[in-house]
Amino acid sequence: MMSHRMFFVRVIRVFAAGLMALVTVLPPPAAALDSDSKEPIYIEADRATYDESTGETVYVGNVQATQGSLVVNSDQMTVFQKEGVTDKVVAIGKPVRLKQTPEGGGEDINGTSARAEYFPEQNLLIMLDKAVVIQGKITTESDRIEYDSAKGVARAGSANSNTKRVRVTIQPKE
Repeated sequence: MMSHRMFFVRVIRVFAAGLMALVTVLPPPAAALDSDSKEPIYIEADRATYDESTGETVYVGNVQATQGSLVVNSDQMTVFQKEGVTDKVVAIGKPVRLKQTPEGGGEDINGTSARAEYFPEQNLLIMLDKAVVIQGKITTESDRIEYDSAKGVARAGSANSNTKRVRVTIQPKE
């Protein structure tokens, strides 16, 4: 049986890997589904604006980004680039929704938050404000969930807040 810590790290690793594969032109990390990384990336939105002077592309209105089994839905997605390389991706929504089928199948991983930030150079995904990650019978909730895929470290909660606690629910076996 997988420990809760191992599960938590695995769930966030799949999200981080999938999001990185979705928004960068770099080779996808091993944790993403092989089939996903070989799929084209589709982004749909009501509007899109690219500003060459700032290197920002802003997608607004019912944004859906899809690559294979990974689907990210948000109200707005901004891709920041420096010298043609993705530096940061910010998705904002009520809420941002992420869904992916993990490597080897299994139950889908679903996550929501008001804001999701991804920093590809640091391999860092941060889900902010009412962040929830669910897979099967395990739910993790916090105002901040982050995963550093380079170091393999997942964190929930914030050292700056004594009132916002991490909540984990593990349902019993049927």
